[in-house]
Amino acid sequence: MKWLSKRISVKKHGLFTTIIITPLQNFWVNLFMGAWLAMWITIGAVVISSFFIFKLEYQEKSTLWIFLTFWVYYLQKISRSFIWLLYGKELIKIDEVGLNYKRSIFKYGKTHVVFFENIVSITSRFPEEKSLEAIWESSPWINGGERIFLETKLKTYSLGRKLTKTEASGLMDLLKTSVKKAKLND
Repeated sequence: MKWLSKRISVKKHGLFTTIIITPLQNFWVNLFMGAWLAMWITIGAVVISSFFIFKLEYQEKSTLWIFLTFWVYYLQKISRSFIWLLYGKELIKIDEVGLNYKRSIFKYGKTHVVFFENIVSITSRFPEEKSLEAIWESSPWINGGERIFLETKLKTYSLGRKLTKTEASGLMDLLKTSVKKAKLND
């Protein structure tokens, strides 16, 4: 097994290569995200229990229902980000005909198959260093920040969440050599 960085491992098997990209691991970030999630669940439990404990008027009930709508939305966002930080992976399998890409949480996720013959270009994009986008994407509750884009004839696939420039360039080199090798063999 070869490591491109602390987060990216590459393993060559007989006829295929697997690449695993893990999220950034920081104990304190994970601890605070878990505490935040626990606090958020507690707030929701208190609000929901108020429906059963207190005699509420119509306006109060309406206000709580509106709050709970936002609460459920952010509970889903926070939970997905926290679970991604702990158990998420990006899995790439490169064989002789194409690559399979999957964002996996607990080994579950949708696999996208991209054939080498359909790939038009492989590019990367990074936000400017001190821009609002860079600050937004560096926050732990944002899962996005894909850095590598595989443009095919029909669709553009993005991968490499929150990769640094050196990690992205190493991964792009590996993907480009795989594409060149496959197109030469045809």
